[in-house]
Amino acid sequence: MTADPVHALRERHLVCCEAAVHPLEIAAELEAAGIGPGTAGRYRHADVFSLAEELYARVPRRPAALRPPLPADPWRRRALPSALTAVLHLLPGLALWAAGRTLWPGAGPGPAAALGLAAGLFAVAVAVTAGRGCSLPARLGYALGLAVLLASATAAPGADPVMAAALACGTGAAEWCARWFRHIGWGHLDTARSRAEFGERMRPVLPVAVGLYLSALSATTFAALALARRRAAGGGVAEAVAGAGGTAWAAQGCTGLLLLLVLLLWRCGRHRDALAALLCCLSAVGVAAALTDRPGAAGIPGPAPALLWGCGATAALLLPYAWAVLLRPESHRPESHRSESHRPESHRSEDRGVSEFPLVSGTSRTRPGSAQGRTTS
Repeated sequence: MTADPVHALRERHLVCCEAAVHPLEIAAELEAAGIGPGTAGRYRHADVFSLAEELYARVPRRPAALRPPLPADPWRRRALPSALTAVLHLLPGLALWAAGRTLWPGAGPGPAAALGLAAGLFAVAVAVTAGRGCSLPARLGYALGLAVLLASATAAPGADPVMAAALACGTGAAEWCARWFRHIGWGHLDTARSRAEFGERMRPVLPVAVGLYLSALSATTFAALALARRRAAGGGVAEAVAGAGGTAWAAQGCTGLLLLLVLLLWRCGRHRDALAALLCCLSAVGVAAALTDRPGAAGIPGPAPALLWGCGATAALLLPYAWAVLLRPESHRPESHRSESHRPESHRSEDRGVSEFPLVSGTSRTRPGSAQGRTTS
């Protein structure tokens, strides 16, 4: 313990103290960090509230001009990365098709070679679009997990290339929805007066994002099937849609929903949750593939049944969890302020797990009478 123990605590929670408009905000932050009445005694205070008042008095408020602004022109900032994501995720399928015609003419590549090539190409595409603010192992795990899942839908024996291309193109729509969801969260951080109000405002946003993405994925799949069937056999639109089969359509929706939820968690800084969801999904798909491919099972050829059961079960469990954690203000901090993973380990010993998100503007107010009702603007 130094001569001035409050100074170290002040440096550790400097961002919160600069943005606070009331000592109760700092008190809630300290309580979330595990500092209670007993711990407050180490800082020469009787309780957390008097400690928070001293921190509030010591740290000057951050000027509004220095607060991080919301991104300008959000539509353009979302459209360009989303289009790039769609193009990059379409390239592995095109490369696999070109390799099959040049390297393996006639018979085509074997299942193992096709899966390995597709997974490698998808891993590069996902790594390029993964964004910043995460460690290298987390980025690698995220890229490999999504790559294996997308490769299973693209290069597995019996996979429909049209459905796989539509799913890969739909990743652009998922990227757009995730960025839109994050931007809405940033806006509510600026105006909500408490955690409860922030949760109320964000509660309908996730269902809207899911509905937008599934609509875009359905439209993309519909257009791809119609174009492919018309070029192949000259059939109508209804024949093209019906030709894919109900299982393939359901698998497409479940896989797309799982991809969207993982991307939402990843973009909102919930990297461990996203990696855990990918691991569970791949395990479930593997188990479902073993059950549907066993001798005597009256299954539908291709990866659709395994993706339907594996991704569907995982998405059913992940959706309520994602809805709960994405209602929290901590999930919507700007990436430049997610400093927990970049701070030295010695600075994280006492406040591990703290939700130290900065306030976007100084117009927010806490709800009186509750230390937990800190601002979430």
